[in-house]
Amino acid sequence: MRPPILLVLLFLFILESGFTRDGPNLSKKEDLKALSYGVIIEKDKTRITKITLVEVNDVAVMYIKNESMHDIAIDQIIRIEFENTKWGPLHILFQNEKPSIKFVD
Repeated sequence: MRPPILLVLLFLFILESGFTRDGPNLSKKEDLKALSYGVIIEKDKTRITKITLVEVNDVAVMYIKNESMHDIAIDQIIRIEFENTKWGPLHILFQNEKPSIKFVD
């Protein structure tokens, strides 16, 4: 009886580990560049489109739009949406002024 139980547990472990995704590291410049173009959704519902992230720090997000560098305070952002990344579609959420990554399926 033990071998089938062990096989089931091993199968469940393999199945579960296949669903975990590594996302971009927001402190790495090459990962930010790999996100491609995104859209910033502000708390006042303003949308800033076609941005490329440069830096995400404790206070602000720095981005490029129309070949110019801009920044925006984290407390003004709801999320940043990226539809075409090497990790698949994802959103960077800013709840409690801390960035977190949510994969969109």
